[in-house]
Amino acid sequence: MAGKSFKVSFNLDEEDVSYFRSLYRKAKRNAASLDEKQIIADSRGLVAKVSQSKRTPNFVKEAIDTLGDLTGIIEDEDWAAPKAVRNQVVAGLAYFSNPDDLIPDHIPALGFLDDAIMVKFVEEEFKHELRAYRRFKRFRAGAEQRPWSSVAKERLPKRLEAERKKLRAEVEKKNKAEGKTRRFGF
Repeated sequence: MAGKSFKVSFNLDEEDVSYFRSLYRKAKRNAASLDEKQIIADSRGLVAKVSQSKRTPNFVKEAIDTLGDLTGIIEDEDWAAPKAVRNQVVAGLAYFSNPDDLIPDHIPALGFLDDAIMVKFVEEEFKHELRAYRRFKRFRAGAEQRPWSSVAKERLPKRLEAERKKLRAEVEKKNKAEGKTRRFGF
């Protein structure tokens, strides 16, 4: 099968979803007792560990990359997420500060599988925020042709603020339309 790929998919049944949901809720409850900087560092550490591992499947690496964007939502000064959003994202990332997760990370090929599954739960919870943040990053990357020029330096912050406000309004609208209940009941 060298050079070929194939799709592997699986469904989590109601019991599986319930189990992961309970782990996630427990981690969120425990987030208040953890240091925000440590939660962020642990999330970033997991992203680095997975990306450096030669034995981790690409689908796991792709899932774990979402943690980078979630920490970006918290740390990106240009994005300037509201405090409530920051707190919710930090609580969502708390699971990844748990060294005793379901499958120990040192197990080749499978060690990060539970983390990848949990990322999908977190990703679903923050789907609107993540989409908006990713759009913001793309906008910022292409916003100025000559970011070093004085004109661009003056114009860029205003353009970023306008884009951020537009995207924040879209997130709020989508969250309101969706209501307080999310797909997985977080």
